[in-house]
Amino acid sequence: MKKFSYSLEAVYQFKQKILDKLKKEYAVKLQDVQMQQRLLEDLRKELHHYEEEFEVVKREGCSIENMMIYVRGLERMEKRIKKEEDELTRLTILAEEKKKEVIKANMDTKAFEKLKEKKLEEYHVLGQKVEEVFIEEFVSHARKA
Repeated sequence: MKKFSYSLEAVYQFKQKILDKLKKEYAVKLQDVQMQQRLLEDLRKELHHYEEEFEVVKREGCSIENMMIYVRGLERMEKRIKKEEDELTRLTILAEEKKKEVIKANMDTKAFEKLKEKKLEEYHVLGQKVEEVFIEEFVSHARKA
């Protein structure tokens, strides 16, 4: 009997390559989200540090100009944090969209895998039947002889 050949192997391989590519893209998106989270964490620590420093300066007493400089600096820092939070939201949405693409591609690929397994099982069953027929014919010819 000839060797098993899956007629949709080329399509399956193509789907597998697409899935691999999407997984890599998703990994990059997750990495972007993690980097943005670390940036936000660092910015929040920096803001907290400046707020503590401002409290110390206020207690010790300082000029109104220095207080205004601190206040403007803190406001700018808060605006930057807000901007980076918006960027984190955007990156998270992009990562979720890519995750959905990966899931869909994975389902497509799994469908081809299941079909291949089914065809392979049919091939094995057919092979067994051919072998059984051969053995029966051999035995019947041996008995006649």
